Amino acid sequence: MIATHFPEANATFGPPPDLHENQVRRIAVWTGTIERGSCEGATMCVSAWQPTAEELADLNAGRPVFLAVLGGLPPHFLSTRFQDAINVA
Repeated sequence: MIATHFPEANATFGPPPDLHENQVRRIAVWTGTIERGSCEGATMCVSAWQPTAEELADLNAGRPVFLAVLGGLPPHFLSTRFQDAINVA
């Protein structure tokens, strides 16, 4: 999947200090504070990923989505809708 810009994006993440620009692609993200629910007050980031035609075929065939995170804590929620992503409870 390819990181893609989305209307709600308000920041751009680049490589961490120990990596170079040619090793990690910059991605658009929304970053903000969770306003309700069990995680109220926590900071979160949301990014958008566009599947390729081959990946769409894999998804339609029922294959899973694999998430790899380089550094930091992994996200705990995946969704195809921005509002669902920021309204975790």
